[in-house]
Amino acid sequence: MQENAQEIEETQEPKEENLITFDDLGLSNDVLRAVKAAGFVKPSPIQEQAIPFVIDGRDIVGQAHTGTGKTAAFGLPAINNMKVDGKVEMLVITPTRELASQVSDEIFKYGRNLGAKTVTVYGGSSYKRQLDLIERGASVVVATPGRMLDILKRNMLNNFAPSIVVLDEADEMLDMGFLDDINEIFSFLPKERQTLLFSATMPAPIKTLASRILKEPEFISITKGETTNTDIEQLYYVIDEHERDDAIIRLMDAETT
Repeated sequence: MQENAQEIEETQEPKEENLITFDDLGLSNDVLRAVKAAGFVKPSPIQEQAIPFVIDGRDIVGQAHTGTGKTAAFGLPAINNMKVDGKVEMLVITPTRELASQVSDEIFKYGRNLGAKTVTVYGGSSYKRQLDLIERGASVVVATPGRMLDILKRNMLNNFAPSIVVLDEADEMLDMGFLDDINEIFSFLPKERQTLLFSATMPAPIKTLASRILKEPEFISITKGETTNTDIEQLYYVIDEHERDDAIIRLMDAETT
């Protein structure tokens, strides 16, 4: 009997794993085309969990560290829900100009098939150029807190009423001293909106902020235990600003040889 049981067990076919694809998440065909063009094959955990809630119009708190696909987790479903009618429909606030540019570029790729335009707003660049680009029909504004607050306080935008507001890397903005700016920015935004907050960690001030600006949010966490990757070696080199491009090229050459 034992031998027969063992034989039956060995001849059973392995169960197929139930894999979720982007086609299962409720995205439109235009957005799915952008997904394929970006080379995405399978949604990351934060994307798999967040996208259906964002499409459904829910507020969310997403706890996930950098490199987990957060931009697509909010960018794809937000683009999916947009009317693209020439008005700003989404505001994304990021801690640094570098991240703002990166997020803006990604969201532009996701919305290209729908005609959605993105504008990056940060200090150190011309107000006039940034405002002109927004007024010419931007659907998405990606901004750093200081410049965004300055624009709002000066009333430099007409009919600025985004229906989706995203705080990206909220704990980093806290560390950089932007929490007061964030709170003031929200005083200028519509009360009826969808708010999405992403943070690698959830210190008390971020929890307080979330409780104030979000309505019955869905909590998503993919940082069980550790909130940062422990298997990544991080190195840095001290260089002058004018050496940056040459240094990057030398490092890339070293990695490929």
